[in-house]
Amino acid sequence: MTAYNNDALRALVKPDRVHKDFYISPEVFDIEMDRIFGRSWLFLGHTSQVPEPGDYITTTIARQPIIMSRHRDGEVHVMFNRCTHRGAQVCLEQRGNAKRFECPYHAWVFNTDGGFAGAPYPKRYPDGFLKSEQLDLAKLPRMHIYRGFVFGSLSDEGPDIFEFLGPMKNHIDSFLDRSPDGEVEACAGMFRYRFAANWKLQMENQTDVYHIMFTHISTTDDGGRQFRREGAEEDEAGKVKMVSDNSSLSDHWESLPLGGHRYGHVFMDRFAMDKPNSGPVYDRYKSAMEATYGERAKDIMNVKTHNSIFYPHWSVQHLTQHIRVMNPISVNCTENLIIPLKLKGAPDEMWRASLRSNNNSHSPSGMVMSDDMEVWVRCQEGLATQSSDWVVLARGMNEEMETDNQGSYGAHGTSESGARNQQLAWVDYMCGGR
Repeated sequence: MTAYNNDALRALVKPDRVHKDFYISPEVFDIEMDRIFGRSWLFLGHTSQVPEPGDYITTTIARQPIIMSRHRDGEVHVMFNRCTHRGAQVCLEQRGNAKRFECPYHAWVFNTDGGFAGAPYPKRYPDGFLKSEQLDLAKLPRMHIYRGFVFGSLSDEGPDIFEFLGPMKNHIDSFLDRSPDGEVEACAGMFRYRFAANWKLQMENQTDVYHIMFTHISTTDDGGRQFRREGAEEDEAGKVKMVSDNSSLSDHWESLPLGGHRYGHVFMDRFAMDKPNSGPVYDRYKSAMEATYGERAKDIMNVKTHNSIFYPHWSVQHLTQHIRVMNPISVNCTENLIIPLKLKGAPDEMWRASLRSNNNSHSPSGMVMSDDMEVWVRCQEGLATQSSDWVVLARGMNEEMETDNQGSYGAHGTSESGARNQQLAWVDYMCGGR
């Protein structure tokens, strides 16, 4: 019998604060796995991660292991990584190529589309048993591929993928349209690491402008400028000036547009301090884009968004060109996957610069992620103390926000509106509002 009925869950979230159990209760976490991650659309991978027949990757969603593979017919399939005989995982490698998946326990074999291919010594089974039983690897109840992005849901009910994404589909489109070929490619592997804190701390952090000039001050030079986030070495490109002269909080930060939509999705626009890109490599990129898009190329090349955060567990960072997947492992453990994405058809120099930027910022020892993870772990440990029961998220509560009747809103700067929007979605999922 759970101590958290719907009334108790609602009581954890108030308009300007949340109870510490929101982050530290194992029982709340178990309910989240069922009601949030068990019902929403989750990011599984990108089709370019399995480019050839037999290619596969393995990952975990809502604590459940899955396989994404490309079958010999060219189609991408997603199934649970669980043998239909005695339950063992049939594939333990993170990626590879296989003609079939063979269970290590009793050598039952499955095709790369999940279909049951046979079992050794079949005579001891009743006649026709192996053919009459449904022994294929189980597929996810729902799956959808949009422009190479593979989504899945553990529930056969709920909104379709386009209703779920809503206006955030435009964020995916604007990222992919920056490719002269209209496609991206995950061709550089990924970073995979864990940190000892709750998944929501990271999700809420991604539109937290307030922390940037404090948590990440070590990433700046003596002039307060951060490392290059985009552009080839041969080009002139922006280095973000994080701290303005003689001031701790820059007016630039406070004017930065933020926003969000239904289902907990939020975003942060591009930093106003970024210097526009120019130079010989950029000129080649511009020519390639104009060949594809004509007069629209200039607007499409203009990166307008810094972070697009898709609730409950993944985001796109537009300048450094990566997807971040945040998979909850336990109430105080989260696994991050950082997947760099190449703009197909763009100059290779831009791709190499993007990889350098990802190494600088989002590798396990990168300057940005190491700062953030240190703070999130400190939050998790601090929340477990016998101190205040509440976490205050009131910044920006006194300001009017632009809203519509579809669940979208607009805000600015160091407002904590992004965290509050995610928390409203949390209540809806957990208490049956979705």
